[in-house]
Amino acid sequence: MTRRLQTVAAVTCMKLMLLVFNVVFWAAGIILLAFGLWMKISLHNLMELSDAYNETIPYVFIGTGALIVMAGFFACCCTVKGQSVLLYMLAIFLSVVLVLEIVAGVTSYIYRDRIRQGFETGLNKSISHYGHGGIRDKDIDLLQSYLKCCGVNSYIDWYSKWNNGSVPLSCCRDKSHCHNAPLEDEAEIYTSGCYSNIVDFVNHNLGIIFGGALVLSVFQIFGICLAGCLGKYIEKAKYEPVA
Repeated sequence: MTRRLQTVAAVTCMKLMLLVFNVVFWAAGIILLAFGLWMKISLHNLMELSDAYNETIPYVFIGTGALIVMAGFFACCCTVKGQSVLLYMLAIFLSVVLVLEIVAGVTSYIYRDRIRQGFETGLNKSISHYGHGGIRDKDIDLLQSYLKCCGVNSYIDWYSKWNNGSVPLSCCRDKSHCHNAPLEDEAEIYTSGCYSNIVDFVNHNLGIIFGGALVLSVFQIFGICLAGCLGKYIEKAKYEPVA
């Protein structure tokens, strides 16, 4: 086999590998975009119970996911066309996206402690103002029903508010047969506090995101190197003699 045929075989192999990378990279962007939308639509009422919650957080995930989706589409076009200039542009573009991902990941990791502290303050405030008919009443009820919890640290937190041994209906396991005013049987309600539950919930989901982002970053470095090498080999194939 001549050197030219060897180069062509290497280019074909790298093209296939880069196409596989593009598909996985594009799918990762879809997942990140979906997570941002889920946080904005479904988790918004829960997250706003934290005094440290920032409205822009879901948009960071949505924007990053959308950018990765566009990058994946651009990468597929560059790979199919097989032009060295476009592949070099792809490597640069992927590098920029990687830097943005690292910045977003580090910022989110640092911000995680603020969210945890904000939940403790926010939950205490929400319970102290519960019953005034505000949006926080609905948020507290949603939180207790969704995470199967009651109070900040335990259901006893409601006793200090009302002083009559009562808890909200959202603390009940079965709302249709719950004697919660005053409470007759602890077995009828969720007894664990919401603070530990929501912190575990947030940490679990962020842990999945951080782990996935780390794997994606390593995989992305591989894609950057592959795009650069493919561009180099394509240029080399143009100028090598046929025989």
